[in-house]
Amino acid sequence: MKSTLICAVVAATISPSIFACTTILIGNQATIDGSYIIARNADHSPLVNPHWFNHPHQTNTQGEFKSNSNSFTYSLPKTSLAYSSFSKAKTQDTSFGSAGFNELGVGMSATETIYNNPTMLAVDPYNDETGINEDSIVNVILPRAKTAKDGVKLLGSIIEKKGAAEGFGVAFVDKTGIWYLETGSGHQWMATKLDNHDYFVSANQGRLQRFHPNDTDKYLSSPTLITFAIAQGVYKPAHDGPFNFHKIYSVDNANDRLYNYPRVHVIQHMYSHGIKTTLANPLEFPVFAMPTHKLSVNDVKKGLRNHYQGSTHDPYTNVNPNEAYRPISVFRTYQSHILQVRPTLPQAIGEVAYIGWGMTDLTPYIAFYQGAKIPAIYKTGIGKTADNFSAYWQLRKVQTLAMTDYNQFAPMVKTAYAKFEKKQKALMKETEEKYLAIYKTQPQKAQALLNDFELTTTNQAMATASKLQNAIITQMTSNINTTYQFSGA
Repeated sequence: MKSTLICAVVAATISPSIFACTTILIGNQATIDGSYIIARNADHSPLVNPHWFNHPHQTNTQGEFKSNSNSFTYSLPKTSLAYSSFSKAKTQDTSFGSAGFNELGVGMSATETIYNNPTMLAVDPYNDETGINEDSIVNVILPRAKTAKDGVKLLGSIIEKKGAAEGFGVAFVDKTGIWYLETGSGHQWMATKLDNHDYFVSANQGRLQRFHPNDTDKYLSSPTLITFAIAQGVYKPAHDGPFNFHKIYSVDNANDRLYNYPRVHVIQHMYSHGIKTTLANPLEFPVFAMPTHKLSVNDVKKGLRNHYQGSTHDPYTNVNPNEAYRPISVFRTYQSHILQVRPTLPQAIGEVAYIGWGMTDLTPYIAFYQGAKIPAIYKTGIGKTADNFSAYWQLRKVQTLAMTDYNQFAPMVKTAYAKFEKKQKALMKETEEKYLAIYKTQPQKAQALLNDFELTTTNQAMATASKLQNAIITQMTSNINTTYQFSGA
């Protein structure tokens, strides 16, 4: 059993970058219910306990935002919109917001770590000391952004003026659509609006290619995006043809073939049946693709939980720490989120954040309505020390125990959480029907419905985790007893 644990954990964590993530975006004409979806696995460390907060609307604010990871600062807005976000701190802080919605219905997910062209970075390097990075983006943009496009412009302006401290991709969503922004270098960037019929997958790469500077309804960028590339001799229009952002500003190397492209490949083949692309020719992967069936939140969960199961590249069932393909679901994921916008519903229930704490393959996705009060269990405890009361550690303990023998314990974990999610879906349907019947005439009672939903589903999730901990430990005890049976009395 000891060797199994070591192999499984190594396979789950081996990586050239501990900040690697996977992003999925889906337009509303590609979903089963007409919703917009942006989602991402936040992969960093299993010892990070993320806290989930609602930050209140504030007026007449003064002072400045200060990053906790570098010297980036930014003046606070006079009016700060209410918004939800994560934090890595012990109290309601503005650190590593990661994802959330604001009171005007703008959602964000930040960031997808990407790597920019070293040639471009040599002349326009990242501003490591005072540039904006993952620690600050959500907590600076969401209090200000009035629309998804406005969020793109705000972040782009900051990159131009203060610089990016690292390479990243950021997703924005509102009731009119989805935008995705990627850095090109320290002060260059571009963004595009997702076609509503398409989906998009990114796995630690700059994926955007096409750019039309005169079509500002679909494309935005730093003002010198093309002229800067020409001035550096990296882009020669007469020779290179149409401008390709990926070729000019991104990296495409041998590591991408093993670490990044397999993740994009497996999801595209899940969503677009019959697609002919192969890992031998990854540059032929479509940047945006249409699914062959309407996608649901469950399809997104399956994508974020994928580890090449059913193939020889599954590192967990095969107990293979030397597996070359990096799976989407890894042990070091500290939280995963699926932000769903349903434009036809009232905002309080139309915006839902499904959040999975820890390794996606072995955790439940718990639904949070934007209008609901967040239970205290999601904003307590610290990262590097396990406890018995925070939601994160109750769920993480199950994952840690299951990884001691994945093939024996993972099936019981997945079965239990599938039952929980089915029960949660039924409760959501019931809650939303009741909410719609009274929210206009009895707003306080409607609000109480949402708050009660969060408490009920939280209690169910934690009770399931507690039963799983005991079930796994019981089985482990039996295994050890069987192994160490000595002859005699």
